[in-house]
Amino acid sequence: MADAVLSFAIENLGNFLVHQVNIRIGVRDDIGWLKEELGFLQASVNRAESRQEDEIRLWISTVRDVANEAVDILKRFQDGQASLEQGHMDRFLNCICICKKEAQLYDIGNNIESLKKKIGVIKERRLEYGIDNILAGPDVKQKERTLIRTSAIDKQVDVVGFKDDIQKLMKELNSEDPALKIISIHGMGGLGKTSLATKLYNSNELRDFGTRAKVCVSGEYTIKDVLKRIVKSFKGPEHEQYMSNMDEHDLLQYLSKLLQNQGCYLVLIDDIWDINAWSQIKTAFPNQDNGSRIIITTRNKKVAETVDNKGLAYQLRFLREEESWELFCKTAQPTDQLENLGKEMVGKCRGLPLAIVILGGLLLHNNSYDYWAKVKKHIWRNLTDDSVDIVEILSLSYKDLSPQMRDCFLYLARFQEDQIIDVERLKHLWIAEEFISEDEEGDGVLVEDLAEDCLNELSNRNLIQIEYLQLNGKVGSCRVHDLVRELAIKKAKEQKLLVIFDSSKHQPNLIHLLKGQRRHAIYDGTGKYLKSLEQHIFDASFLRSLLLEGYEDKVELKEMKLIYTSFINLKVLDMSSVESHWIPEEIGDLVLLKFLGLMSNGGKTVAVPTSIGKLKKLQSLWGGSDGSYYTVPREMWELPELRHLYYLFIGISGRLNIGSHQIKLHSLIGIQMREWVKIDTVNFINLSTLHMLNIDGEGYSLESLSSLNLLKSVYLVGPIKELRFLPDSIMDLTLCNSHLKEDPMPSLGNLPNLTALELDRRVYLGNKMVCSQNAFRSLQILRLRSVYNLEELQVEDGTFPCLKSFQALDCEELKKIPIQLERFLTEFGKGEMNSFSLILNVFFRYW
Repeated sequence: MADAVLSFAIENLGNFLVHQVNIRIGVRDDIGWLKEELGFLQASVNRAESRQEDEIRLWISTVRDVANEAVDILKRFQDGQASLEQGHMDRFLNCICICKKEAQLYDIGNNIESLKKKIGVIKERRLEYGIDNILAGPDVKQKERTLIRTSAIDKQVDVVGFKDDIQKLMKELNSEDPALKIISIHGMGGLGKTSLATKLYNSNELRDFGTRAKVCVSGEYTIKDVLKRIVKSFKGPEHEQYMSNMDEHDLLQYLSKLLQNQGCYLVLIDDIWDINAWSQIKTAFPNQDNGSRIIITTRNKKVAETVDNKGLAYQLRFLREEESWELFCKTAQPTDQLENLGKEMVGKCRGLPLAIVILGGLLLHNNSYDYWAKVKKHIWRNLTDDSVDIVEILSLSYKDLSPQMRDCFLYLARFQEDQIIDVERLKHLWIAEEFISEDEEGDGVLVEDLAEDCLNELSNRNLIQIEYLQLNGKVGSCRVHDLVRELAIKKAKEQKLLVIFDSSKHQPNLIHLLKGQRRHAIYDGTGKYLKSLEQHIFDASFLRSLLLEGYEDKVELKEMKLIYTSFINLKVLDMSSVESHWIPEEIGDLVLLKFLGLMSNGGKTVAVPTSIGKLKKLQSLWGGSDGSYYTVPREMWELPELRHLYYLFIGISGRLNIGSHQIKLHSLIGIQMREWVKIDTVNFINLSTLHMLNIDGEGYSLESLSSLNLLKSVYLVGPIKELRFLPDSIMDLTLCNSHLKEDPMPSLGNLPNLTALELDRRVYLGNKMVCSQNAFRSLQILRLRSVYNLEELQVEDGTFPCLKSFQALDCEELKKIPIQLERFLTEFGKGEMNSFSLILNVFFRYW
């Protein structure tokens, strides 16, 4: 994490030297020196971050603070320069600006001199703390963790639950298919992958294998050591001497030859972290078509899916409620009096076996009601304090992330416990927080695509749980297991990435926690927080990101103005869960904002002031969580960097011409048709996502959509006369309550790029749909929901050549599924149903 901060600081210093040509030589030399020094410190920090010694952690924290301060100095100078360069100036004003620039250069020189002294102190402390000596010594704790981890597969564990999983996996292992088959079990840390794999390996139900071996790879490994341990598992420890002079290549050949002479074999390879480990050893396992099997466990879904494209990648589920209780009772032995309390705590573990086992061990030796109630009150703190294992196991996943991914992961701490996280909002926040750099855009790759990659990586590593998938197969919302969230909160606070202010938790020195933190998430106690702001208890100008939630009363105008005038350097302000009658003009003073979540007004109309036009850097604008209606000024549409408008349900007065400099808008979610038709959309050349509701196809035309050549995702709610306006670029389309009188399939089947289609709620008033031959050439997903009148769906040969999934729900008159669709028929998942309802509940509020 400190490495990420240093990398960001070094990159900013380098960019500053490139772009700021006309600065004093002395200032330039100082910045070059600072960049070089931070580079030297980064090399030490890279080695030190994995260590847990107090001296090292304190030293790293000091280095991180200096790097952050360096970035702040540059930002203040650059923002000052930008304000001076705005507008046309006469000679007199130009002279004033030159003087101001010189003053700023003088300030930056003084600030860098201060940093020089701090770096000098850092170097002295490095010697004083003996940092180099500590780093040169062995990491004893890491060796202990590795030893514990590698011995886990040798333990006989009584696995509770997973009976259906064991049956499915046993069927794969015992199948008569002679080809070498690889079964990969993946899931988050603590889910029981090793225990389950070991149970399979030792099972009496398993057919006979000529020879067996098991080995744990883990995060710290060498290929030579792994190969030696596999051979010893096959042949016994006495083989160590025979292999003493073999290099990696020799061992690969030796193991392969050994297995060729042993017949059918079974290998368990536990805890593979990256695909490179498998790639380097896979040639040692020959496929002799004799029914050999390999079991692999990993936390990484991508690894599981990549080891063998013909194998089975099996995602291990969480324990069900009854399984969780059974596991808990095996360790805690609750009395009848404690049963309800116990079930509440087990429910908080959300099916994670490791958490349940540790909780049971914590409660085993004290069956008093008061003790159990005390543990429940601070359940996660008690669990992590009582067990090093649970912290270490979860921390391993965090430590394996890249610096950029660590930032994205730790940012999940800002979301509340059990909160379902809107993935689009999360991606926009990551971008606004500059965890993902816009400089990486290019070659058709957008910054939103890079954010999507980060999300998928966290999902693949099982650090987030998918709540539901969108129609196009992308993640729509996710959540974080409470223990993973606790890890994120702890690390985010340590790394000074984010701090949570929650007065309901009775934290000591709550206000003190805010000092030196750049991002504040306020869950409870907003009034207390604003009072501390008014009393200048902490430096508001230091803050870069603010989330306000859980404020039961409406925020008064005085409090709103206090926020807008104090946090002058905010880049992210999210007040979408807060209610207020007003949005004051002072919002325009937050000129650095990139993400703004507007407050709501209990579903009533809120006026957005014209001063929003001053937010020239604003990229994402989100409406309140209750679906409030907003009247917006024309100035909003002129914001040059605006990319996303979500759930504003806006009102527009008169005809609206969009200026040629507003060409970056990508997403417009929740606009009503009567407002859409007022907009001259000729400059919406990059619009890719459009969700429109309250369509009235009789009174208005949607012909303007036909010219939006980059439009990919479209969601239309309301009556439509015909569909000829849809551009060929559309990839996923949802039509709801369209009341079409003509069969929509002929028009939709001609869209060349359409990959996902959902038809919902009286989309068609007829009773027969015909999918013509060679239509829907790219369609992969087809969903029909509540198409009540539909009696017959006719599919001609050659239709849907790419189809992967067909779903039909509440189509009561449709008695028969065409034979061409039967093999693609899948059920609606619970998450898919929830996501659909969530969207429509908001949309139909204004229907």
